[in-house]
Amino acid sequence: MLYLILCFLLGFFSSSLLSFSLSLPPTHLCRPEQSSALLQFKSNFSLSISNCSQDYHIVSVHKTDSWDKDTDCCKWEGVVCDNRKGNVIGLDLSCSGLIGSIQSNSSLFSLQNLRWLNLAGNYFGNSEVPSEFGKLRSLTYLNLSDTALTGFVPHEISLLSELVSLDLGTRFPKGLPASIGNLKHLKALSLSSCVFMGSIPSALGNLTKLTFLDISNNMFQGQIPDVFGNLNYLSSMDFSSNNFSGVFPSSAFNLTSLTFMDFSSNFLRGTLPNNISGLSYLRELHLYANLLRGRVPGWLFSLPSLEYLDLHSNKLNGPIDPIQEPNLVLLNLTSLDLSSNNLSGNIKSCMLVKLRNLRSLDLSFNNLLSLTRCSNDVNSTLPMIIEFHFSSCNMQRFPSFLNASKHLKVLDLSNNQIHGKHLYILDLRSNSLQGLLPTPPQELSYYLISNNELGGEISSRICNLSFLSVLDLSKNKLSGTIPDWFRSFRDQPSVTVLRTVNLNGNQLEGSIPQSLTNCYSLEVLDLGNNNINDTFPYWLGTLPNLKVLVLRSNRFHGDIPNFNGTFSFSSLQMIDLSRNEFTGHIPPELFENLKSMKDIQVSESDPVYIGGNYYRDSVIVTTKGSDLKLERILVSFTVIDFSSNHFKGSIPKEVGELKSLIVLNFSHNSLAGNIPPLLGKLAALESLDLSSNKLQGRIPMQLTNLTFLGVLNLSHNNLEGTIPLANHFDTFPNDSYVGNSGLCGFPLSKTCGNDQEPKSPPSTVGDESEIALIWKIAAMGYGSGLVLGLSMGCIVFTTGRPRWLVKMIKRNPKRRIRRRIHRNGRRKN
Repeated sequence: MLYLILCFLLGFFSSSLLSFSLSLPPTHLCRPEQSSALLQFKSNFSLSISNCSQDYHIVSVHKTDSWDKDTDCCKWEGVVCDNRKGNVIGLDLSCSGLIGSIQSNSSLFSLQNLRWLNLAGNYFGNSEVPSEFGKLRSLTYLNLSDTALTGFVPHEISLLSELVSLDLGTRFPKGLPASIGNLKHLKALSLSSCVFMGSIPSALGNLTKLTFLDISNNMFQGQIPDVFGNLNYLSSMDFSSNNFSGVFPSSAFNLTSLTFMDFSSNFLRGTLPNNISGLSYLRELHLYANLLRGRVPGWLFSLPSLEYLDLHSNKLNGPIDPIQEPNLVLLNLTSLDLSSNNLSGNIKSCMLVKLRNLRSLDLSFNNLLSLTRCSNDVNSTLPMIIEFHFSSCNMQRFPSFLNASKHLKVLDLSNNQIHGKHLYILDLRSNSLQGLLPTPPQELSYYLISNNELGGEISSRICNLSFLSVLDLSKNKLSGTIPDWFRSFRDQPSVTVLRTVNLNGNQLEGSIPQSLTNCYSLEVLDLGNNNINDTFPYWLGTLPNLKVLVLRSNRFHGDIPNFNGTFSFSSLQMIDLSRNEFTGHIPPELFENLKSMKDIQVSESDPVYIGGNYYRDSVIVTTKGSDLKLERILVSFTVIDFSSNHFKGSIPKEVGELKSLIVLNFSHNSLAGNIPPLLGKLAALESLDLSSNKLQGRIPMQLTNLTFLGVLNLSHNNLEGTIPLANHFDTFPNDSYVGNSGLCGFPLSKTCGNDQEPKSPPSTVGDESEIALIWKIAAMGYGSGLVLGLSMGCIVFTTGRPRWLVKMIKRNPKRRIRRRIHRNGRRKN
């Protein structure tokens, strides 16, 4: 009883205490005067929605929207308080969309306990930095970058003796005060893009705790003071893009903790030191775009951690002997740029390939520099190389170590002396090459540069390629007209050599030059997917070996003229005129002359393809409504595609004589009349598409003889009558016939009338009913017998009667066992 009373009293007092505490007014951690100071500071600015950083496109966030006088300021966004006394010690208003100016009487300067202040990425109206910043003596971090503050850096900034990080990345054209050297605790100093002028104060050497120093993109000038000897903790220094002149500060090369050094884009003169004692951990060294002269010192190639070395656009001269030392240790080097200097001598390829991790190498514009082969570099390679620039040097042979470079994307060997009678294949397919189409060596047989980003016009100088066999410029951005450079082939060997011209997938315009008729050996002409505006080039029919003609997706127009024996296209196996603007009737004479499509192709043990062993002709054909790329073209593969034009009239019955035709596509035209029954003679046909025309009449029964037909599309015409069901015609889907209101029968849901209904197999519904009934009776008997048998078995083994049945059941298993033992014994004997 006493225990219950104590529990009751404890619960009563606990609930009373909780009710009392809830009834008290809430207490705020933030000090009231500091909350008021923050609200007053907020009231001095308007807000904008814009990108707060031009470099990173970060959208402004209005942090001050959460600032409300009725809430604890320590819970406001961007505000950090001391948990013990409630003082505001941190204020992060970066990228807050603040617009206005910071006046000298701003309430911000009453926050004497601030240790961390970030105002970066706001707009303070080109106002000057108030000297009152010097009152914030507790600051360890101050960031005023990208704020549009201007004028000069007030001397009072140097009073912030506890400052560890200072970022003034905004416009201060008046110069950097020497008092900056008083910030003895400073570890990070960023003065990038401040437009500082004048010279660097030597007081920077007093900042002995610096680890990060960035004064890039300013207008500093004069000599860089040699004050780096005491900056032993410095790991990153960036003095790039200024107007520094004079000699290089030698003490910078003795820093032992440095990982990043950039003095690029200045006017530094003199030579690099011959010996150094530091830079053991240096990963990046950028000294490009200066006036440095002399030889490349050996210590540059003995830095074990170096990954990026860029010395381009200087006046360095002499040989690069250190790169050929046997103990070369630049195993981590990924980028090396020594271009645009006066380097000379030979670089042995077997030494260069020691740089196994090299991804970018640029030695261009060193006119006296050459690359020589080693006797043992047959299997050598730069396995990771992506960019290789050796333009305007003295190279005479193609670098063999690039042959097996799987990742190479940029190769520049322009303006060299590469020569040789054996250079007959130039294959630069599927890269990211840009600019104008380069002119290859005259002896070239294969010029393959497809699937790049080359632009401009096709130069007529390609006519100098007297032994050209394959020209593949497809899938680029070439423009202009097809040059009439084939005209010069009339008296050159190319009339018997040029076999393939592939200009597919460019932006070519104009007409097809008739001088193509001079290329008597031409087998493949692919001009698809351009903007060519011309009529049908009937005169190509005089080419005796032309097998593939692709004109798809251009602006060809007009009627196809009637043919005579002169323009026969006798060897043509593929003709694709789809997606153009052809009109008129399809001339029957065209199909009468296609002798290669009339001959039945005899199958051979191995497939035979158009083209040679090295270059494989490929083409895109349309089947099943989709484009399919054939990586190789069988000589037995035949295609006629006239789809998506404006042809009218009837389908010529002469098409039915093309016994080896495999794909026939006349879809999306205005063809009328009946489907010729002679199409049933196309024994090899695998795909037939006559959809979206104005065809009428019945589907010829002869089409059921096309036993290889796998694709049939007769949809969206005016066909009528019953769909034939003979042979495999019942396997085609409903989509093959939709859009023909007069068609009926399977697979359409529309049934035919009695006079049109096809004969159906005799019904077996009655027989099936009788069989089902028999099975039901059998199942009933089986079930009854099973129940009766189980019941009798249970009674027999429970009562032991009748005894004769029990004895028989018990005796039979024993007999079976004895027989099995007897049989096994006989087998062993």
